[in-house]
Amino acid sequence: MLKNYLKLAWRTLIKNKYFTLINITGLGIGIASCLFIVQYVFFESDFDVFHKDSDLIYRVTQSRSENNVLVENSAMNFSAVGPTIKRYFPEIEAATSISKQDCIVSVESSFGDVKSYKENEVYFVDKSFLDVFDFPILRGDKKALKQPNSILLTKSLAEKLFGKEDPIGKTVRIVNFNQGTNLELVTRAILEDVPANSHLKFNCLITTADKLGSWHFIDEYAYVKFFPETNVKNSTSKLPGYANKYLGDYSDGITNIQFAFQPLETIHLYSDLTKEISVNGNGKFVWFMLVIASLILIIAYVNYINLSTIKSMDRAKEVGLRRTFGSQKGALIMQFFFESLILSFIGIIIAIILVLLFRSGFEELTGIKVTTFFWTDYKIWLPLFALLVLGSFLSSLYPAYLLSSYNPVQILKGKLPIGGSGIFMRKCLVLFQFIISISLIIGTFTIYNQLEYMRKKDIGINLERTIVVPAPSNNFESQMGGRNFYQKMQAFRASLVGYPEVESVTSASSIPGIDLNWTRPYKRKNAVNKNNLYATFAIGPEFVDQFKIGIVAGKKFDSSMISVNQMPTGNTPILINEAAVKALGFESAEKAIGEFLTDTNGSGTEFEYEIIGVIKDFNQKSLKETLTPIVFRLEDGSSIEYYAVKVSSKNLPASIERIEKSFKENFPVSPFEYFFLDEFFNKQYKVDQQFGEIFTVFAGLAIFITCLGLFGLTLFTSFQKAKEIAIRKVFGASVFSLLMLLIKDFLKLILFASTIAWVLSWWGLEQWLQGYSTRIEINFLFFALATLMVISIAFIIIGAQSWKVNKNNPLIAIKQD
Repeated sequence: MLKNYLKLAWRTLIKNKYFTLINITGLGIGIASCLFIVQYVFFESDFDVFHKDSDLIYRVTQSRSENNVLVENSAMNFSAVGPTIKRYFPEIEAATSISKQDCIVSVESSFGDVKSYKENEVYFVDKSFLDVFDFPILRGDKKALKQPNSILLTKSLAEKLFGKEDPIGKTVRIVNFNQGTNLELVTRAILEDVPANSHLKFNCLITTADKLGSWHFIDEYAYVKFFPETNVKNSTSKLPGYANKYLGDYSDGITNIQFAFQPLETIHLYSDLTKEISVNGNGKFVWFMLVIASLILIIAYVNYINLSTIKSMDRAKEVGLRRTFGSQKGALIMQFFFESLILSFIGIIIAIILVLLFRSGFEELTGIKVTTFFWTDYKIWLPLFALLVLGSFLSSLYPAYLLSSYNPVQILKGKLPIGGSGIFMRKCLVLFQFIISISLIIGTFTIYNQLEYMRKKDIGINLERTIVVPAPSNNFESQMGGRNFYQKMQAFRASLVGYPEVESVTSASSIPGIDLNWTRPYKRKNAVNKNNLYATFAIGPEFVDQFKIGIVAGKKFDSSMISVNQMPTGNTPILINEAAVKALGFESAEKAIGEFLTDTNGSGTEFEYEIIGVIKDFNQKSLKETLTPIVFRLEDGSSIEYYAVKVSSKNLPASIERIEKSFKENFPVSPFEYFFLDEFFNKQYKVDQQFGEIFTVFAGLAIFITCLGLFGLTLFTSFQKAKEIAIRKVFGASVFSLLMLLIKDFLKLILFASTIAWVLSWWGLEQWLQGYSTRIEINFLFFALATLMVISIAFIIIGAQSWKVNKNNPLIAIKQD
């Protein structure tokens, strides 16, 4: 019996080759799209779950406000949190702190040569790091973190530094001159490379000595691991008491601090904090992609149901004969099920081939490396198998039910047109496809427009034609020590100014696009409010002019202010931005001029700063984040982290070559690096841009599958109306009138689908755009354009079919039964 079902199903599919081809093409593309999206979704949603007891690991975050203004909501915390939090919370099994630096990593080969590399992911951790996290160790054990002057290298960095030599016991030098880091360390363990789906991405771990930490500076990340069965909600309610106990010990301490426990497994997709340790994903994007995957698959199966339903008219005699000879409805359903099963199976085979062919393109599009594939991951192939069975059953159920419900005597008298219910169901399915297509086109236009808006919007600072050169972090440059090193840094800057293609040069402790991790506990002099931590930005006197930042009140820095003694008050001059004016409680920018701020260092020494100017707000980070209150100081040499070089647009390669030459002349040991600031800034939108690209690609595939279905329906409609078209043609009907005959029903459906799609799209896009603090307004022109595009596509497909029918001899169609 089974063999008979399969044989009949195969013959039927071969007989209707055009419709079979349309269906397996649509199913193949639909299932392949689903497989790709599921890979993406699994990768994004599985971040950090590889750690044992990952559900017990939390990050300790902090937020601060002043004068009812949120100053910061930060992933970074006080360095004292890690060493103290376990004492206050007995339910915490282990706690650890992480400090991240960019460092020069150097090793000396057996031949006496020194190899140096700039590494951006150097983590300084305490001895409990591997008690909280489970990063696999290839050689050695986690006790290595408990030994002083130890470094644990990842496999890739070990091979980069030592090649095939045994790295264990070898010396590695770590230097970041600006951070005061200058260490000689012993390699004591080799770690497996950090998994791609980890939000902690490091090249090496360096042990730090036990310390009390500081409650003055926000400079580390704190993580805790709770004992099993801990009620974390109860622990969260104790956080205000913890803050009061430790922060309250400072009579001039920082106020309005709130701590929170953030689950490790939610960080990548659902954390939207400042000073993240790595670039995060977006949970809304993942859910959007799941919706698209479902819609693509539904469209493919809707095509099958539609075409099977309308083809049932041609199979009326077959079904009538089988019913006459005693076939039951169940047998007919099984027959259609096996036809659908074969079709789905072929579709899956095609999908697997497409996935293998386009796998590298998918990895390039999403930026993820697929390390496992669907046949090795039950979470993918098990749903795939269920999809094969369920999709086949559901897509065969309605056509089988419809045909088996006919009266066999009426069927044998001739072809029986599908009744009202069949027409209604077919129109509903086509309507559903048009709703999806129009919605996806609207979504594609809006997403692209939002991304372009963020990329091109004036952020209050001019980043064009700016080449950024990271300042050397290496103090090996001279045996004379730091003083000569500073002189070389100034000589490098002066040499750049001498080049005709260089318009200006400035130096700074940071650049736009980077979190300002340098914070100070400022307060207004003689004010009753306590200190709060504000972002501090050291800049050269040329910075404001070079980046074309507007002045709101007062004046900007100039080179004569480098010596604080030349200020009339003898105090250090500072600038603040408009956001800082509000956060510090000044009535206006003008009234802030001449006022003083104070801060206190760790030894209790107080410093005064005079506000000489207020500059316009600019976006230090992406437009998704709120404006940061910033205090600007003049750089004093020790705070230089970057050089920003404004160059002419002519002959950029020659400009870069000259900058590199000057850098090597002054710092021959340090590796030269550079990047264009506007490109660097726009990297913050990488996740958004990837989502836009992924959405566009798969939305396009969904629309293509819809077009396949529309082609099949048009093909069938033209067959059904062949005689009517031929008669109209004999009586002189024009090609346009024949086109309208075929398209009028589709036009009604498209216009009706538009009204539904417009409402759904407006709601969905409003939800999506809420994730952006700076966003576009929904443009209803896109809605009309999407409808026109779908109508145009329908006209092209149906017009091509009308032209083909018009070429046929009408007498042949008239003579056909």
